[in-house]
Amino acid sequence: MAADASTADQIAQCVIDSYRALPKRGKPTSKGPGKEEWTVLAGFVIEDTCPEASERFKCVALGTGLKCLHSEQLRPFGDTVHDSHAEIIARRALVVYLMNQLQQSMTAIPCQKPGTFDLQPDSTKYRFGGEGQLLLHLYTSQCPCGDATVESLKTAEDDNSGNSNEQPQLKRRRVNNAVIRGHQDFGSLGTLRLKPGRADSIPTLSMSCSDKIARWNAIGVQGSLLAKLIDPIYLSSIVVGDLFNWQSIDRAINQRVANALLGKQLPDGYRANRCTIEQTVVVFERSQTAMKDTIAPKDDVVTADASIYWYSGATSSVALVNGQRQGAKIRRGECQTRKLWPDVCKLALFHKYRELFPPSQEVSTYRQEKDRATEYQAVKACLLESQEFGSWVQCPKEYESFDVAGE
Repeated sequence: MAADASTADQIAQCVIDSYRALPKRGKPTSKGPGKEEWTVLAGFVIEDTCPEASERFKCVALGTGLKCLHSEQLRPFGDTVHDSHAEIIARRALVVYLMNQLQQSMTAIPCQKPGTFDLQPDSTKYRFGGEGQLLLHLYTSQCPCGDATVESLKTAEDDNSGNSNEQPQLKRRRVNNAVIRGHQDFGSLGTLRLKPGRADSIPTLSMSCSDKIARWNAIGVQGSLLAKLIDPIYLSSIVVGDLFNWQSIDRAINQRVANALLGKQLPDGYRANRCTIEQTVVVFERSQTAMKDTIAPKDDVVTADASIYWYSGATSSVALVNGQRQGAKIRRGECQTRKLWPDVCKLALFHKYRELFPPSQEVSTYRQEKDRATEYQAVKACLLESQEFGSWVQCPKEYESFDVAGE
């Protein structure tokens, strides 16, 4: 089902309304006279296409954020969130929601009304949305960083080039020669990029949101842990606010994956997904564009320090700073106590998964558990062996070798 303009606006409004209903903690605020914070908001919306549905659109997970830990800030315990960009943290919140929904489906009485997941006939796997009744949409208030955005940023750079003084060139620091860092080399299209950052700063090991969303079009949004229990879940559409450029987004999100998987034999249920791309005119009030339009000319807008995430069923949203719960004090070289884990971090997801679905055989580490999703890993390997995704910077094994206690 294609998302027309009206549908796109309804999806955006659904996420924004859910965001507005959350408490203020972690949301952008004033940083003092003349400085206002801005952020990116992203959220996942389930659409119920059944004509008798009481609620057509429901926001089930959302996140805000613009920050990412650099390579020297990473911890080996899985107890912090490395990438707090809005789209990524919202997807991690979505995984928590899906785990909860799957648990409900697995314990439901057979005659009950079908839920988010149905057990497929003659199969041990569950399927999202039954016979296609439920669709999953992604809204983001700004075009995802990376390849989808470079042409819009290049245009803005060209427009501003005559209005600013020449800036000194900063020495660039790179992870390898095949991956571009964020806002560099705008002329290279269709390429992998790391998360943006100052050219002379310590690089991150996190791929851009464009790259990660593109990968979801191959392996699904459910992640490797759930891939052993459910069929892949693909996006029906992505709805974008600021910096919208259909051609750029389609190339980054859809076409690169189609090219990478062309002619490949994939396991049952997997495919090169092509999601509909739509623009919304609904304004997120704390976006960079909206803030610049509302503040005085002499004032400035700055990126928000905190991120927040929320999922349907949670008692409240959670604020993060530097990948950990806002206000939490952690000791260097030690795993945080469980009450301080963000429930979207790798360790918390691993722990929740093991509690809900005890393994039939002993698995000692998070990485080993992920590797047991053999079909998922086969599709991922196929993608990363392609010319389009072959230089992907993967998370080093030492950051995924922890057990359920974070050791």
